[in-house]
Amino acid sequence: MNEKPAQVLIAIPGGEVRTGIIAAMEAAPSLQVLLACSFRELESAACCSMPDVVVMSEEILETIPLREGVRRIAAFAPVVVLASAESQQELLGLVVSGAVDVVTLSANYSAVAAAFVERRLNSPRIHSREFGSAWNADLSSDFAEMLRHEINNPLTGILGNAELLLSQLRGKLPPSSVQRLETVVDLAVRLREKVRCLAAEPTARESAVDSVSR
Repeated sequence: MNEKPAQVLIAIPGGEVRTGIIAAMEAAPSLQVLLACSFRELESAACCSMPDVVVMSEEILETIPLREGVRRIAAFAPVVVLASAESQQELLGLVVSGAVDVVTLSANYSAVAAAFVERRLNSPRIHSREFGSAWNADLSSDFAEMLRHEINNPLTGILGNAELLLSQLRGKLPPSSVQRLETVVDLAVRLREKVRCLAAEPTARESAVDSVSR
């Protein structure tokens, strides 16, 4: 069975930083790199392609507040953000939630970003043993992938609509209502990551069986 290559969506304005990140990503085997040159392109590509990881810089956001823009993209995939040290505090909550990693533009920023991407693609995620066993008991990797898409489609709609409401009504709603909408987004992101992890386990199990049988 041919395994679909992992997709990394890169959204960084042209220049040395973009070139370095692309080179670092393309050096990884079995990795498909997608590009976006503006936040509008980034959001559209993230929605349509459902990449495995997004790498973006704060410059791509232009006039959109950093935390708001990153939250909107984290609704579709884990995000590695290239940001200044001064901006890291703004993303602290997203980093703690596990949806976002932050890389500062230090000497080895491209290698650090590539390491974060690799960790996102390869690291096992902690989840309920009972839930995981029930999910994966008799699922083939093809069926698990189909089920993941069936869950992700409505989940993406929930995330997209919640983020749209936040962007349109922030400043008009009382803080308690904004916090509830943000909680909906955060919980949906966590659910998406749980589904992504559990759906990946049958493929890993089948690969292990193939290796043993050779």
